[in-house]
Amino acid sequence: MKIAFFGVKSWERELIEREIINLDAVGVGIFSTEVQDSLDLASEYEVISVRVRADMCKEVLSKLPKLKMVAVRSTGIDCVDEVECKKRGIVIKNVPSYGENSVAEYAMALLLTVAKRIIPAHQSVEEGEFSPEGLTGIDIFGKTLGVVGVGAIGRNVIKIARGMGMKVLAVDLVQDDKLAKKIGFKYVELEECLRSVDFLTLHVPFTQETRYLINKKNIKLMQPGSVLINTARGAVVESEAIVWALNNKILWGAGLDVTEEEERLESMSTIMSKRDISKGLLSFHLLRDRDDVVFTPHNAFNTKEAIERIIKTTIQNINMFCKSESRKS
Repeated sequence: MKIAFFGVKSWERELIEREIINLDAVGVGIFSTEVQDSLDLASEYEVISVRVRADMCKEVLSKLPKLKMVAVRSTGIDCVDEVECKKRGIVIKNVPSYGENSVAEYAMALLLTVAKRIIPAHQSVEEGEFSPEGLTGIDIFGKTLGVVGVGAIGRNVIKIARGMGMKVLAVDLVQDDKLAKKIGFKYVELEECLRSVDFLTLHVPFTQETRYLINKKNIKLMQPGSVLINTARGAVVESEAIVWALNNKILWGAGLDVTEEEERLESMSTIMSKRDISKGLLSFHLLRDRDDVVFTPHNAFNTKEAIERIIKTTIQNINMFCKSESRKS
């Protein structure tokens, strides 16, 4: 098998180089470019590993005639056209578990950073001021947190929040009453959650069903002075809705590790109309430049331990696939 890793960041390279000795491969390539920007190069490989920013659409896949497996270095696989892969018999493997505690800790860190106005306070000191004037925050103890998505990450968020004295309401399609009783939260419908919480954090995958789950219509249900945290996927929340809610004092603040436009901002290789570009950039800048918004670059997963888990699991996925192919021959 010829195997290639695309979209490799500086923090991944050393780990990949260390782990690939465990691969039984004819050749292994490690490239910083995304696969969609390196199709001539990628077309020579049978196994390709990509990160969540890749664009493995039908058109890209059609330029990869030797491809037999896609190893995605993330939990979400929405970057890959599953229908096309199924037609061609291309195997897709992800990393189902790597950042349950990492992302949960980051979500709560964002919540505290917004609630305690830590970024404006730091900026004030940097600018030579040493006064708490205008930097009044809000307490989280005794407040109600809404957790949308009670998967592995959501469960860890609930445990942390309960340990910090918060009440928790949760939204999920599948309800586990034993879990709710064990760690101390209550299931509700989304609308009730929005109406009842002081803080809202999102932990759902991006699907057609979760696209704009929080939008201009239902964000109006939230209590004035609420805080929104998103470490899931950008398009789970309509960016214009966040801007509107902040301007109308529905939201007191927001902590965003993801944004609806992040793929466009990171790589302008996607073909867009001028209208789409201006709208996307406008929403991004309207949020980025606010004192009541903490914006980070999709960094919640990015811990030393989580990256190690991602790379090791990806190598294991590739190894298992190669061994199964070897047995077939």
